[in-house]
Amino acid sequence: MPLPDVVPTKISSEAAGFIKLTPVAREELSIVDLIERILVVTGKDAERVAAILGRGSFVSGPSRYRWEAFDADTGELAALFERFPDPRPERPFEAARSHTIILRGRRGSVEIRADFARRKRLLQRANFWDKLLALVEEQSPSYARYAYGEKSDVYSVKLPFKAVQEMERQADLLKYSTVVQQIRHLQTTGAELYVSR
Repeated sequence: MPLPDVVPTKISSEAAGFIKLTPVAREELSIVDLIERILVVTGKDAERVAAILGRGSFVSGPSRYRWEAFDADTGELAALFERFPDPRPERPFEAARSHTIILRGRRGSVEIRADFARRKRLLQRANFWDKLLALVEEQSPSYARYAYGEKSDVYSVKLPFKAVQEMERQADLLKYSTVVQQIRHLQTTGAELYVSR
């Protein structure tokens, strides 16, 4: 049986508690849109995707997707996967195309977006994004994977103590003191960089 062109889908929040009810959105997703959302969870694994389609539900982030279950041929799925990018480990890191850096540390993680980190305080010449990107780039980020949800290649890097100290010092360039405190509390050990193609 061929894959359907459109899949009527119910989308609800997984954040709902047993007392609070959240509305269920109904949306007709094209098979391509549904597969793209599933790839965020599975990557290009035709057997896993087929199993999810046959189960009729999956969770991605705070959302649960449900539809009438159907069987999917793994060969047909593999052909459909050709529409989506593949990881490219040979791709060199391009700092100018970076849009997000996730700092990882002993106490969690902090996401830094370029548009946020480029904002300057009054009379300030430098911005935190450029300083952070320069520090991270010095450590030669290596290719990690392709992130379907962000439509980006992901590079990872370990940050030596000296670079972390400099980053924490440069954090004063940020406009918001709560983010500065999060960065300094993190005990950063490394970072992931999201780069648009």
